Amino acid sequence: MCAWAVAVVRRLRRIQASLSASRRLLEVELNRRYELVDALVVAARRADAPSAALAPLAGARSLALGFREQQLTLGEQAGSENALSVALHRVLLEVAEDPAVKNDWSVQRPALEVRNTEQRLVGAARVYNGTATALNTLVRGLPAGPVARAFGGRPVPLFEATAAELHVSAPTAAPANS
Repeated sequence: MCAWAVAVVRRLRRIQASLSASRRLLEVELNRRYELVDALVVAARRADAPSAALAPLAGARSLALGFREQQLTLGEQAGSENALSVALHRVLLEVAEDPAVKNDWSVQRPALEVRNTEQRLVGAARVYNGTATALNTLVRGLPAGPVARAFGGRPVPLFEATAAELHVSAPTAAPANS
């Protein structure tokens, strides 16, 4: 029985260490994305790209950074990061199709770096979520859960936007006057 409890605690410590490392990896990729988004916006403005998509991107970046500075959990930050990804993909699509900047390397290079960083960010989020799921399963499960909780194991939120954060309400039509 004692050997089993020691094995549970070791597993808990191993998962917690992996979770810490995967969180750092996720934060590195988020920081890289913030820097590259800024560079992309500057390059696109210099190349006179249409600003219809650039303003929402800059706003989404500011929102995500604001949430991050409030030191919210990754689960709470996920909604703003998702909004940033949506705005970013809109700009990347526009940059790829706009004839004015389609062949402008000063815009395409940051766009390519952003695409690569987005892929690394998706991978980092998968690693973090997989590790967080393993920790949550250990802490909430039986019979190991009580032992894990006794040694400091706590459930952690996943890095994903909830359905409430993703809900976008459609604009309501003004009532017709008869």
